[in-house]
Amino acid sequence: MSTHRLRPILFLALSATLAVVAVSSNCDRKTAGGSIPLRLGWQPPWANQGQIVEVLKHTDVLTRNGVRLEYRAFTYGGPMTEAALAGELDILFVGDQPAITLISRDPSWRIVARMVNFRSAFLVPPGSPIKTLKDLTGKKVATAFGSTTHRDAVRILSEGGLEVGKDVQLVNLDQAEHAGVIARGGTNAWGDIAAIATYDPTIGVTVQGGQARVLKEWVSPGAVVAKDSIIRERPDDLKRFLQAYIQAFPIYAHDPGRFNALYSEDSRLPLPNEVYSSMAACEPNLSAPDAQSVNILLSAQQQENLQLNADTAVKIGIIKHAVKMSDYVDLLIAEEATKQVQAK
Repeated sequence: MSTHRLRPILFLALSATLAVVAVSSNCDRKTAGGSIPLRLGWQPPWANQGQIVEVLKHTDVLTRNGVRLEYRAFTYGGPMTEAALAGELDILFVGDQPAITLISRDPSWRIVARMVNFRSAFLVPPGSPIKTLKDLTGKKVATAFGSTTHRDAVRILSEGGLEVGKDVQLVNLDQAEHAGVIARGGTNAWGDIAAIATYDPTIGVTVQGGQARVLKEWVSPGAVVAKDSIIRERPDDLKRFLQAYIQAFPIYAHDPGRFNALYSEDSRLPLPNEVYSSMAACEPNLSAPDAQSVNILLSAQQQENLQLNADTAVKIGIIKHAVKMSDYVDLLIAEEATKQVQAK
């Protein structure tokens, strides 16, 4: 088996190992918080979310707020939602589409804060003759099914006059495998895959390495999701967690090189700081000078966009029925956490 073919396997094994180590180290930590850690689902193949997790892992921000975490690593939002449905998670760092999908399948989950914006894109081989979305007609496009990027990709193709299933064949490819497929491919083609709809850091890694070219890019939204039983039964723990989450952003902003390097170790997708900086430009909180400048709430426009995205998900068949998202957005504890941080 070649080195390139081993990469996805090694990545998954490393992610699982890191999750176990993180769980063990945090279970041993004594804090002022409750005895039961909150189980956080996160995604090593997703920047800019990953750098915030590294701040939580490698600083005392959780201890200072009296909260404990277990870290559960997933390759993308689809498998994470399955774990949430199985009762294995309390809080999720996830794109908004997996959050919508989770809520559509189990209405006991709530969006409790905004997660980072992140860059998504259609990538093609650097020597590919494909120059526009229309050139994807009759082609095969890969993406991670159930992800926010998947939903956005279908919408963008539709807006470009291409119907998925008729004009374009969409195939499922785990997010952790995207970089490996691109690396194994050539400059003109990636086997029978003409394009991959993916997100950072895969975009940054492959474009910076000359292995891919951006056909079209856009910004996708993320969400922090919590089980309603956590909101009801452990509101103080959730508030302390959100306080630490708010404070993590300026910690990153003051030392991005350190946390970029730690994230590179977890993701096994190393990049220079300038490329990580270009990714971080999608998210205002990542350049916040202090915790008082961080905003984790969803604006009225962002909540409206959330509903539009849920409606799109029904239309293209990602979820089976309409969801009134305003019933599942609960920002009260995030507002309390924000006030607590701003008062310091």
